[in-house]
This record gives sequence, C-alpha cells and structure tokens, in this order.
Amino acid sequence: MPIENDRPGAYTLSDVFLISYTTGNTGTLKRLNIKNLITEFNIYENLNGNFLSGDIILTDATNVIEEFPLTGFERIEFVFNSPSANGYDFSVKSGHPMFIYNLKNRQALNLNTQIYQLKFISLEGIRNHQTRISQAFSGTIDQMVSDICFNYLNTKKDVLIEETKGSHKYVMPRINPSVALSTLKNSARSKHFENSGFVFYETANGFNFKSYEGLFCKKDGSPRPVKMHYNTKPKNLQVTGDPGKVESDLQGVESWKILNQYDTLKNTAYGVYASRLLTHDSFNKLFEEHDFNYHSEYIKQNHLEQDARGDKRDDNGILPLFNYDNGDTFSTKSEGALFLQSQTRKIHDDFELPENKDILQKRISQQMAINSLVLQITVPGITEVRVGDIVSFKLNDYKKTSTDDMEAKDKYISGRYLVSSARHHVSSVNKRHTMIMELVKDSFNEGYSEEDTDYFTNNENEDGLLYSTSHLDEFV
Repeated sequence: MPIENDRPGAYTLSDVFLISYTTGNTGTLKRLNIKNLITEFNIYENLNGNFLSGDIILTDATNVIEEFPLTGFERIEFVFNSPSANGYDFSVKSGHPMFIYNLKNRQALNLNTQIYQLKFISLEGIRNHQTRISQAFSGTIDQMVSDICFNYLNTKKDVLIEETKGSHKYVMPRINPSVALSTLKNSARSKHFENSGFVFYETANGFNFKSYEGLFCKKDGSPRPVKMHYNTKPKNLQVTGDPGKVESDLQGVESWKILNQYDTLKNTAYGVYASRLLTHDSFNKLFEEHDFNYHSEYIKQNHLEQDARGDKRDDNGILPLFNYDNGDTFSTKSEGALFLQSQTRKIHDDFELPENKDILQKRISQQMAINSLVLQITVPGITEVRVGDIVSFKLNDYKKTSTDDMEAKDKYISGRYLVSSARHHVSSVNKRHTMIMELVKDSFNEGYSEEDTDYFTNNENEDGLLYSTSHLDEFV
C-alpha cells in the first residue's frame, strides 16, 4: 500500500461541531465548533462490538457545558483521516454524525477552566435500545441480517454481508436488534466455506457480517492480502529523505505485549480441542451423539497461515499432535466439554433449524482458537487499517544471533494476524495520531512437531494411598 505522509502519526481533522436538538432564535439547529477545546479523542472499532464508538476530552474555559448547553442529546460532526488515506466521515454533508450520549469525569482545572469527557456512539447504537423486533423471518440468514440493518436499525450506511447457506425460519420474540443479530450470527454457515459462526461489527466502511474464514481469505480460498506489515526493528535506521523512510517508520511497532498466548485449561473446558454434542429430536424420538475432533476438523477450514501456494495446511494449528494418554490425544477427549441441544424437525413446516451438529462445536472451537493468541501493539496511526483487516507482524528472535542475520524472528509469533480491535488515539497537544490494536491468529507459520512417545502415562509417583482420618487420630 503506497503511503503518502509527512511523518508517522500525522493526521487531518476538520472543524468539530456539536449539533443541538434546539434551534434557539435562529430557526436552524444550533451548532458549536469545539475543535479548539479538544485535548484528545479516541475512536474504537471492535470485531466483537456491534457499533462504532468514541470519546473526546474537552478543556473548557468558556462554560460550553452550560451555555450551549450540553444535554446528552447532541450529535457530533467531524472528518478525521490520515493524509492521503480514507478515514472517518462523521459529517452531515457526506457522512454520518455520531450521537453524544454521556458526559463523564467533569472536574475543575482552575477557577475558570474545567475538563470533562464526552462519549459518543453511532446513531444505530441508540436505535438498538429503542427498537424491538417481533417478527418471523424466513429464508437465508444473510437476508435476515440485511432486513434488520435497514428496517430496524434504519441505517443509511453500507452493509457488507457474506452469503450464507440454508433456508431457515426464526421467530424473534420482541427482542433488540443486537440480540437478534447475535442469534443469527451464531447459527450462520458460510455459503463458500465449511465453517460456522459469524461476526457483526461496524467500521468506517459501514456494517459487516462475515465469517472468520471470509475475513481470512476470498471465496476461492486464496488468502486476503496483508494491509500493513509491522515489525519491531529499530526505527530511524534511515536518514530523512531516504526513499521509504516514512513508510518504514510508519510500520515500526512502538510497543508490543502478548496478552494471551495459550490457555490449555480454558480451551479444554470450553471444547476448543474436543467436545461432545447430544441432540434430541422430539418429532422423531431420536437421540444422537456428535463428537468434535480438532485435528480432523482443522484441515476442512481455511486459516490465517497457509502454505506457499496459498493452500490449506493440516500441521500448523494451536494443538500439537502427540500421545497424551495411552494412545489418545487431546482431541479425542470428547467428554471434556458437553453440549445439549434440541434438533426437533418440522417445527416450521418446510424450514429446518440450522444443523447444530455442523455448527455449535465448530463455532465455539474456531472462535476460541483464534483468540488463543492475542497480541497488543502500539503503532503510528493510520486510518486506512480497519478491524477485520489482515496485517503481518514480525517479532525479533529473542536470542543471540549473528549480526548479519537481519531476518531472525520468532517463528511462532511472527506472521499474519487478524485485527480484532483498534483504538485511534489523537492528542491535540502532541499533534499525533497513535493506534493501539489487538491482533489475533489461529495458526502458525511453522507447526508444532508431532510425537508418538507417551510421556504423561506412568511418568509420575504412584505411591499415593488412601488414609482414614479417624484412624490417623488414634496415633496422634
């Protein structure tokens, strides 16, 4: 991606207007430019959040809070972006203003100045709490999601939807749109992939309804291109004026932290590695058991890391294949997580319920597996990068290596990542835009080695005995 920027963290910000619901004596809605009052502001995107949100810190020496006044029913209008990049258009003319819903942390700096925080959210986030859905939906789930976005959230924004398979019927019992969307995304299966489970989220581009595999790759299975290459190499290795210096500095990681690398206990308890589903069909009087095995299902799905040709791999997942217990692996311990679901037929005539045996266990395993490795990085801000994009991250190899080896890297942590959350932080004091991103991945560049040797069984002290406390008391 070509980058045109005078320095890392540069940004452009239009005038920032508060728009009141009142007209005053002018006959038009009151507007107030607060750009000069802004100390800092943040914009938040999240793969697991439905709506864009943000906050803004004002240093107020003109008593705007009373004179305007601020009531919690204002809209906020501005345009924010990195130079020569697409950004956030919250303007009335060409975009969608945000809704101010909360004033927090108001305090005095001195006798004439106060500081406070205004929180804002997409207007659809307000409508979500004002609307109830009492309707029977039928057809494909992607059609239902589209209906909810345009007819209940009343959005005027773009909606990007991945097609789903199956024809179903749902009766929404007077619930908020976000609750209905949660039900639908947990039951959806992609038309193009053997997966289950979707995410619904908002970015500067609009609303998105996509599967994880749809985020990883195109419908033909080819990997989606990397939006930005981040690395932990030292900055300022080039002098000002060198070709590529700005781009190199823009992709330099200022700080990084691994929030979570693995949690075997949690993954075992929730069914990432293995699980058992019991289904009950009341119409046909039928009980069935369905076992999920991480290793056998892994190759059926696309993952972030693929081979050199962009094809699937079966050897680079988060669970190594080894002899855990007398020939059993972790992926064969199905009773570790047990699920109970109804699969009764003929509830809605010709419409069938989504197949839980093809959805529930896959969805839980996939969603938790991708959050097994969570990396947080702080980088110079760029509004071109969105939640749901693919980026790469190179972590230096933390061991002594030859000074000539400029490519030394951590082979497990380095690689392709999915951006799961992003916070755009802008300081008007420092005149700088910074991004704090959380990155996740479900596979590695290099797979864990396989092992046949059983190193758990019969490799511990077996002298434990049973004692009676009352019997012991006779000798005390």
